[in-house]
Amino acid sequence: MGLTKLFGLFAALVPSQIEPPSPRELAAHQVLIKLQGAWQFESLEEDGEKTMPEELKGRTLFFGADTFFIRANNKILQMGQMKLDPTKSPKSFNAVVKQGQNRGEVMLGIFALDGDTLRLCYDALGQERPKEFKTKPGANLLLVVCKRVRSKIDEPDLSGTYRAESIDIDGTKQTAEAVFERRGDAYFVTYRRGKAIGYVGIGIRKGNVFSMSWVSQGQAGISVYQIESGPRLTGHYTQLGGPGLLGQETLTRFEKDL
Repeated sequence: MGLTKLFGLFAALVPSQIEPPSPRELAAHQVLIKLQGAWQFESLEEDGEKTMPEELKGRTLFFGADTFFIRANNKILQMGQMKLDPTKSPKSFNAVVKQGQNRGEVMLGIFALDGDTLRLCYDALGQERPKEFKTKPGANLLLVVCKRVRSKIDEPDLSGTYRAESIDIDGTKQTAEAVFERRGDAYFVTYRRGKAIGYVGIGIRKGNVFSMSWVSQGQAGISVYQIESGPRLTGHYTQLGGPGLLGQETLTRFEKDL
């Protein structure tokens, strides 16, 4: 990817909302973070009829930010954007279908998240939002139960707020606040000093190593960290096009709402 495209990608990911989120927006954001990643279809019922288990093998629901994908192995069956409202009872969602079955429709549904189990009941054609997690003949409703897909290696979620302490190549010490947010199986990282955004990055985890590409005010670079208990991340970073020297950085998580 070219540097111009990299800057454009990260710029598009920087939160444009300056005002503090409303209680409803904050609640929706916190639930959305919990949904990030892949979910395996465990059961599917449409208009009172259950789908045979063998037909659901390889079918997953994937959340990356507010985008969702329904896939059968490597084939995308449906893709769109999800808007949650966990302040309703039952919790509700609107799903705008951008690709695949029912393209152009706004599916109206309800959801329940209980640990690693996610239940969704919805009207695929957006006629009427269901009031309970049931289907019946002629109701045009689907009921889906999914289980979270866990890594074979026990990898706790890195989402949260961290105190970032770094030492530049000239020996200057810097401190900032870094917020890690799940975006599918990756992480979106925002560095702040006060209310000002200093850096934004996209990172991936592999075992106990976290690697991140970042940009800031015309600069771009790469950071690589070792993940320790806490979690605490210790590592080095370097700038793209720079002299190739490494700076040091430590990220220590502390309790604070995203």
